[in-house]
Amino acid sequence: MDSTGAGWSACSARACSGTTCVRATSARCCAAGPSSRPTWRSAGWRWWAMQPVPGCRGCAAVPRRIRDRVAVARAWLRGETSTIPGPAVLAIETTVRCNLRCPMCPRTGAGYPAEDMPDAMLWRLLDEHAALGGDLVWLNGLGEPFLDARLFDVLARCRELGLGTVVATNGTRLTAEHRRRLLEVGCDQLLVSIEGVTERTYRHHRPGGRLAEVEAAVRSLAAEKRAAGSRMVLAVQMVRMPRTIPEEDAFLARWRSVPGVDLVRLKDEEFGAEGYELARSDAPLRHSPCRILWTGPLIVRWNGDVAACHPRAARRMHLGNLHEHSLLELWTGPEARRLRRIHAERRAGEDPRCAECPVSRPRRPYVLAAMSVRAGTVQRAIPIAEHVSRRWGLPFLENRRG
Repeated sequence: MDSTGAGWSACSARACSGTTCVRATSARCCAAGPSSRPTWRSAGWRWWAMQPVPGCRGCAAVPRRIRDRVAVARAWLRGETSTIPGPAVLAIETTVRCNLRCPMCPRTGAGYPAEDMPDAMLWRLLDEHAALGGDLVWLNGLGEPFLDARLFDVLARCRELGLGTVVATNGTRLTAEHRRRLLEVGCDQLLVSIEGVTERTYRHHRPGGRLAEVEAAVRSLAAEKRAAGSRMVLAVQMVRMPRTIPEEDAFLARWRSVPGVDLVRLKDEEFGAEGYELARSDAPLRHSPCRILWTGPLIVRWNGDVAACHPRAARRMHLGNLHEHSLLELWTGPEARRLRRIHAERRAGEDPRCAECPVSRPRRPYVLAAMSVRAGTVQRAIPIAEHVSRRWGLPFLENRRG
């Protein structure tokens, strides 16, 4: 089978037309043997990737989520470009409105309009993501999610569809009413980004915000969450930048002592100008294809633009627009396949957008482990893995150069 998907037959019954299903998805089964082999994979990985799913005789034999996870892992190892399930994670920018002017944010000074994603597009996108077997929805982007009046309706709809949810916020809008509704509707994880432990450092990175007010709101939410018996994961993070690095120990000590705060994270990647150049300065080469191209998060902007990478690179990594194409068409479209192909063939450096990418990548064993579980579980595990890596000196991330 080639990377275009030739050789796969649609499954019209409960059993495969072939003898063994090696990468069943929700709509396709193997009837023509293995795909082409990318040159970067070692013999050990090649042996694992070619093994059949035990007992799998057709699309109904194995639960869909398990099939999809196996399919994605094998597609990543084999370098398949189109015959993969839909993205496990969507990062949806429901609004581009924000109440702060953070210097590390691409939105600052860019002249973005105070707009929200159209209602029809938003609800259709959630439905299609669930239909494609998606796991998780990130509600973030260049806007502040709590400025979108539809936030709690979106969370409720995701729960109806069986989609996990993560909301990333600057914490300035965690009013008593918003906290009450958040715990009432439900959210898998709330990620609050607080840059600093002193008012001076915080105001440098979060102009317009007040550290004392944000900290008080987070502490109140932590107490209310415990009182309500909510299972929502409350995470507090600080992006590592020159002014915040000296405050790391104090930040960890402050927030690890708060009952109800489940995760405390120091985030390595940073997409402002200083962090972008800092990330590019790492010397060693990458070794594995970028997992984002096989699993997501796929970035969906407020205006329907879909990108294969972080919002900072959204204009340059443009795949198309939801006004003109469906989510599946963009995920399996020509540009998405081309990006996967050059990564599978270890030619990512030929694309300047990938060659200059500042995004951290976990090493291959961690990627495969992440592909075997739900995206929400991965989201909770990342800070733990980062902490263990720092404390014990274990190699968790590949270096950033392509």
